[in-house]
Amino acid sequence: MRYHLEPITQNNWRKIIQLAVAPSQAELIEDNTESLLEAAYDSSYNWTPIALCVDNKIVGFAMIGAEDKQNRTILFDRFMIDHNEQKQGYGHALFQAVLTYLEDRFKVDDVYIRVHQKNEQAIPFYESFNFELTGEVDPKTGKKLMLRSIQR
Repeated sequence: MRYHLEPITQNNWRKIIQLAVAPSQAELIEDNTESLLEAAYDSSYNWTPIALCVDNKIVGFAMIGAEDKQNRTILFDRFMIDHNEQKQGYGHALFQAVLTYLEDRFKVDDVYIRVHQKNEQAIPFYESFNFELTGEVDPKTGKKLMLRSIQR
C-alpha cells in the first residue's frame, strides 16, 4: 500500500466533505465541511488542509496551521479517517506521513495538537507518536493541548 498526502483542490474537495467519522465520534472533531470553510476564510491560522490517501483513494483529512515562526511551533489541528476506513491501520501510517510532512516543510521545533476533552482514545494514539499532555487547555476551544518536540 502507498500512503501519501495530497493538497485539497477543486478536483477533490467534494470527496473530502463526504468523509465522516463514526456517529459516536462526531462530537469529538469538526466536520470536514466546517474545516474547509475555516481554511478558506479564517486567515489568522494560515490553514493547510490535506487529503490523506491510500493508493489512489482518499480515506481521511488533516489540517495544519498557526505556524509561529518566532517560537518555532505549529498546530496539527485536525486528523480524521473516514468511518468506513477505520481499523485498517491507515491512521498510524497517515498520521506519521503528516508528521514527516510537517518536519520537512516547516522549520519548527514543536508540534501542538488539540484534543477534545471527551476523546480519551486519541490520547494514547498521540502518545505513541511522542506527544505529551501539557496540562494546558486551549482557551478558544476548551480542548487539551498535547506537544511533540522534534528531534533534529
